[in-house]
Amino acid sequence: MNKYIIILFSSIFIFCRCSMPDDGELPNQEEDFAMLQELFTEFSTIANASCTNAEVWEFVAYGSKACGGPQGYIAYPTTIDVEAFLILVENYTTEEAIYNATYGIVSTCDFAVPPVNVVCENEAAVLIYE
Repeated sequence: MNKYIIILFSSIFIFCRCSMPDDGELPNQEEDFAMLQELFTEFSTIANASCTNAEVWEFVAYGSKACGGPQGYIAYPTTIDVEAFLILVENYTTEEAIYNATYGIVSTCDFAVPPVNVVCENEAAVLIYE
C-alpha cells in the first residue's frame, strides 16, 4: 500500500511540475527532453549490473509511446532496491507521456512485444523474445 502512495504522489508531483511552469513561461521542449534523458540514465544505470545468475533477473516495461504502449523493456536484478527502481521507471514513463502530450509527439504504433525471459551472456542481461 505504501508503495502505491509513493507512486501516486510522485506522479501527481511530476504532472503538476510539467504542466504548469513556475514562472508563467511556456514549457521548454529542450529542457524537458534533457530531463527525460536524465531520468532514463538514472534507472538504466541502476539496472546495468553484471549478470551472472539469470534467476535473480526480471524485466519491466518502460516509457510511453505517443501512440500508446511502452517504448520497450529493461532487465533488472532483484538484488537492487526493486521498489525504488520501479518507482523510477514509473516516473520516467509518466514524464514521457506528459512530454508526448505537451509537445504533440508522434510515434510508430507498433507494439513493443514483451520478452519471455532474461538470460546472462558475457555477464550482460539479455532479454529473450519469442
